[in-house]
Amino acid sequence: MRPILCLFFIIAQLIVRGQSQSSPPAASPPPAATPVATASPTGGGPGNTPPPPATPAPVVRKGNFETEFKMKSGSYLGFGQVNLGLGEVAVRVTVFCENKQSKGSRLEFRINSPKGKKSRRIGTLKIPYTGDTTYALKMTGNSKYSFGVHDLYLVARGSQFSITAISFETDY
Repeated sequence: MRPILCLFFIIAQLIVRGQSQSSPPAASPPPAATPVATASPTGGGPGNTPPPPATPAPVVRKGNFETEFKMKSGSYLGFGQVNLGLGEVAVRVTVFCENKQSKGSRLEFRINSPKGKKSRRIGTLKIPYTGDTTYALKMTGNSKYSFGVHDLYLVARGSQFSITAISFETDY
């Protein structure tokens, strides 16, 4: 009985290995993006060597997002019970705006309510024209009202734009 079990385990391992080594199903290649050079340090390194070459970073094009929030004036996104600590929380928002006349587009950060008497604005980001690429904006600050636990609302004002990513970061 023991030799049969050993043989069974050897065959089972070969079958599993054979399955894990098979090639994955062919997937369509992602859409081509124009690379953009990222910043590299200036000046030389040790021994006055040239700085490392800039590494290309892919440009994210419209339509390649898992989530996209289309914001028009008055619309808002709400986050319940956000701990703003002592005001050291920063919010990074990735947006794109295809409207060239979007000079007045902005995103207001409000606590407690998106509008009305309870609402307090703790920050504002101006949304620039970005074409079909994204642009990351960061709202930092230490407003006298931006501490503790609050409901946080991102309220759109002005022309239409889209939000593709939101992250909360510690800003020391």
